[in-house]
Amino acid sequence: MKNFLLLCLIPVLFACNEKTQETPSESYIPELVIKDSLVIDNLTQLTLIDVKEDNSEYLFYDFKTKEFLRVDSSGDILLRANRTGDGKDNYKSSYFYTANYSGNDEIMLTTNSEYFRYDLNFNLKESQPMEFVLLTRRSGENRAAQSYGSYLYTFSVELQDMDKVYNSGIFNISYPLLTIRDLATLKRISADSLPKESQPAIHNGMFLSFDPIVQFRKDEMFVLFPYSPEIYVYNFPELKLKSTWELNPSKEYKQTLPTNSTQNFDGFFKDLAGSQYTGLAFSNDYLVTMFQGAVPQEEVDALPRNVVGDKRYMALEEKYKSEMYYQVFKGEEKIWEGTWDVNLSSVRDVLYSNAKPGEDPDAVEKDVQTFYFYELR
Repeated sequence: MKNFLLLCLIPVLFACNEKTQETPSESYIPELVIKDSLVIDNLTQLTLIDVKEDNSEYLFYDFKTKEFLRVDSSGDILLRANRTGDGKDNYKSSYFYTANYSGNDEIMLTTNSEYFRYDLNFNLKESQPMEFVLLTRRSGENRAAQSYGSYLYTFSVELQDMDKVYNSGIFNISYPLLTIRDLATLKRISADSLPKESQPAIHNGMFLSFDPIVQFRKDEMFVLFPYSPEIYVYNFPELKLKSTWELNPSKEYKQTLPTNSTQNFDGFFKDLAGSQYTGLAFSNDYLVTMFQGAVPQEEVDALPRNVVGDKRYMALEEKYKSEMYYQVFKGEEKIWEGTWDVNLSSVRDVLYSNAKPGEDPDAVEKDVQTFYFYELR
């Protein structure tokens, strides 16, 4: 990786008192610092899809050129591959759901109905119809499936159970959607239903999306539903719920209300007026969560209800939902909450951004793509 000068390792963000809201705590408040960066020779914007478990390699996707890029820890491009369309090594679709490193020598990709196993040169090794359906509205940047060791986590419904789950158009929220599979065979090893206290369970899944963010830590799996401010900790791979952490977000968090299925586009307007958790990551001995703010209800109510994504809608989204709020935990104790002068994302346990603190990543057209990696110290 391209190392920054030592000056960049000096704490850069927590000193901005006007941008933070500290939670009273006797615990040490860690500092957010840039620890490394990747400079990638690519003209168009890249999306980080996955990271090898040892952080030695990164999988990117270019949505403009439809290329996968394998990039090493120095920023060098190891491989470019476009696998859309009907070629012999292709996944026969214009989009994919998930793409993950599967061990050290394989990449596994899913579409809506098939899975594809590739070697690291993106030569197709195997493709088969899936015996389960991923429950997600996302493509590309997707959290409905993730490999960990010799296991695959999926948020899914077995194909043979689809009629039971969607009986007469009513979703059966008691179905065990959280699933652990054998990575080699994809056979289900363990599964569990959504916790009864979670918002999607209470409201029968009536949200735009409710596939959770998951993180693995040794023999535990941490689950955070986007519209439910709790973390559920499971034994792994047995998938037995062992504890619940209440996140207790600040007043900037507004609970998203369930969708009214009889009103067109209602889910989008509910999403606009509520908050959504977007990330969960461990950094050294700390855990970081991140959530979006919300548009005031009166401004949402003033929007026309027959269109989504017009200028007024997008202006409100940009004004109120572009700033991220962060929470830092030491164990189950929240030791800080507030904002930083950078919008972070997370993949596995990697905290990253395409900007340095205070920098607008879109202000200048660039002929390389730079990713900055952060940690708490």
